[in-house]
Amino acid sequence: MRRFLTALALVAAIPVVAQEPITRFGVFAPQRVIETSVRAKKVFAELEVLNKTLTEKLKFKGEEMQKLEQQIKSPALSEEGRAKLQREFQDGELGFKRLQEDSQAEFQKAEQKAMGQFNQEIGPILLELAKELKLQMLFQFNQQIMIPVDVAAISSFSDELAKRYDKKFEGGVPAADKPATEKPAVKAAPKTPKK
Repeated sequence: MRRFLTALALVAAIPVVAQEPITRFGVFAPQRVIETSVRAKKVFAELEVLNKTLTEKLKFKGEEMQKLEQQIKSPALSEEGRAKLQREFQDGELGFKRLQEDSQAEFQKAEQKAMGQFNQEIGPILLELAKELKLQMLFQFNQQIMIPVDVAAISSFSDELAKRYDKKFEGGVPAADKPATEKPAVKAAPKTPKK
């Protein structure tokens, strides 16, 4: 007990000034940057187009398979015709499954490429902003493991990052944020010669 009291007295005697400084950290949400940045939208635009194309292909193939299945159920079909359609249906199922796997692999490859480009471009900007704000740590927001206490701070940091990202790669702020400072050109009336 005496050791405990002595240790407690020593801790109390240490001046507050000698304590370590508070760690400064920032949290950014990549998804917010992707949604608000013109440049990020361009980086991920190809991915969206690919997703739409692959989805349409799968939908078309699925509709083909449904039509074939309906034909197989037709009572007017002969046994020989039904057997032929069933073989086509089985081949179609294999083709459909292969198409799904190929589409998923193609999308994942394109997604990795887009994320790689995004991370490569935004990394230096993120570090520059962190140094400017004298941060000692950066965290990428993950909703599954983090509970945000100050959502506005995360949004503000992410928005600033998006703004700087656009400035570096798009030559300025997004078009929607640009003020309309230029006046429309007004043509002067032609001068009539004096007589």
